[in-house]
Amino acid sequence: MNGAWFSTGSAVLLIALLSACANGPAPRSSAPHRTPVRVVVTPGADGPPTASEIPPNLMDVPEPVPRAEPRSPYGNPPSYEALGDTYKTLDSARGFRETGLASWYGRKFQGRKTSSGEPFDMFKLTAAHKTLPLPTFARVTNITNGQSIVVRINDRGPFHSSRIIDLSYAAAAKLGLLGGPAMVELEALTPGEDLPPPPGKLELPPPVPSQPNYLQVAAYSDPINAVSLKTEINKLGINDIEIRTGTYNGDAIHRVLVGPFSDQDSLVATRNRLLSAGLAAEAVSR
Repeated sequence: MNGAWFSTGSAVLLIALLSACANGPAPRSSAPHRTPVRVVVTPGADGPPTASEIPPNLMDVPEPVPRAEPRSPYGNPPSYEALGDTYKTLDSARGFRETGLASWYGRKFQGRKTSSGEPFDMFKLTAAHKTLPLPTFARVTNITNGQSIVVRINDRGPFHSSRIIDLSYAAAAKLGLLGGPAMVELEALTPGEDLPPPPGKLELPPPVPSQPNYLQVAAYSDPINAVSLKTEINKLGINDIEIRTGTYNGDAIHRVLVGPFSDQDSLVATRNRLLSAGLAAEAVSR
């Protein structure tokens, strides 16, 4: 048996390749039997770099240019297991698009090997995905603020049912979602083809008040996630919470709003309270 260990953004990956047994039932195909690849999630909190570690030009890091690259020999097993779930690696990224929550990972995994075997660098524009081939170039758009960047996916994760992508610290910073998970659209890119236009911002009703008087904490495609977040915010002693439904590319999006606030001091105080609990919030008019 040949074995190789790799740590991912939130995991340690054991790949064990076994040749077909000489005795016993005949295999279904001529390909050698492969034992399941298992990802063991590493517990413990992650966090951002210290102020002295952050490069002064972090927000100017150039986006990777999609180019044809060979597949990682380690990061593309036909399937693998993590936290009791089985994931199948896609044969191709062409045409892949999905909308969901994005999270990020940083200092805890700095320098560790990703699932592709490359060292993780939180100051590069990279990401982790459960099933896309490694590497894959993709455009990620924060649909709350319209910010859009290109990342190179070279890792596996995040292993949370409600999250679709784990971004490096630098990628999360450029998208404006360091405060917590945010709704994004992910679109795989094909090297050699023109980049599609960014999808843009979430469609919102026109503002009525002259100043923002709500805090938008998150936007979800699944209303269950919106209700769960509302419950979490309630536990902080914040009770003025609304769930409003808007649209994004024709699909329903459920926005979690705190407010309304009668003055900006109250809005800022509540936003700071949310931030202290790890929840980012954007001031909006309605």
